[in-house]
Amino acid sequence: MMKVIKIHIISLLLLAFIPSLSRAQVRYHCPQDSERAMELVKKASVSDNYGERIVAAAKALQGIPFAPAADNDSIGTLVIRLDSLNQREFIYNVLAAAKTAQLSAPTIHDFEQNLIDISRKKGTDQGFVSQFLYGADWIGDNVYRGNLLELTDYPTGGNYKTKTLDYVSRHPQQFPAMSDPEIVDKIKVIEFGYRSHRIPHKKKHNINDKEIKGLLQDGDIILMCPMDDDFDIYDIGIISRENGEPTLIHISKDKGEVVLDPYPISRLFKVEGQYFYGFRWLRPTL
Repeated sequence: MMKVIKIHIISLLLLAFIPSLSRAQVRYHCPQDSERAMELVKKASVSDNYGERIVAAAKALQGIPFAPAADNDSIGTLVIRLDSLNQREFIYNVLAAAKTAQLSAPTIHDFEQNLIDISRKKGTDQGFVSQFLYGADWIGDNVYRGNLLELTDYPTGGNYKTKTLDYVSRHPQQFPAMSDPEIVDKIKVIEFGYRSHRIPHKKKHNINDKEIKGLLQDGDIILMCPMDDDFDIYDIGIISRENGEPTLIHISKDKGEVVLDPYPISRLFKVEGQYFYGFRWLRPTL
């Protein structure tokens, strides 16, 4: 009888410990970032509409400066940082906050799990190898798992450009986790799937099409595809319809911080069009 009781107690202790194991992989850049995350969730709680919550979260981050990726270290697991962001961290945190805000009593654990779900392969954090190294990787995984809908070929079809995405394995010195030969081998396997990869896109001038302008919704994501052969993201941002005009919330390359552009996205395409050849159009889904 005593043996059965001991086993039962041990089982309960293990069950109690399991949540802490799942949370141990989430790191914070500084203690204040947990408070910032929940404040972002609160600011996103403006509507039952997912797109409107996404826009609210994106606008709440205006003025946050750009910084290199916080998780580019030898560990590679998720780092929550909201005092500065890179392009992808901006999108990840906005989507996680908007998704968490739909809950009646959201917690920081909910935010952590939603952030992992949107920013790590298959929604699990296994360190550097589970990071999305390229936009194509992030889009493919999240479309498959139902977090995103790709509308790039809608409504009139799209175009394709072929690129080989292998920058990370060719520049291991820029990524501390790549000092581990086992990690290098795993990354090469991942990148093998992106040899001569066909990247769908719409041409730049399509952003002016009346039909597309009319279909763009609050919360849609626009990803601009760079001329540079090594990468597949030039810029990425959130659509907000301002006075009926699709406008981008993103990290401005001129200002180096999150901004709501003062002009429609069509003007941004004219100003910076020399740096990218087209764009991908994504819609976050629940």
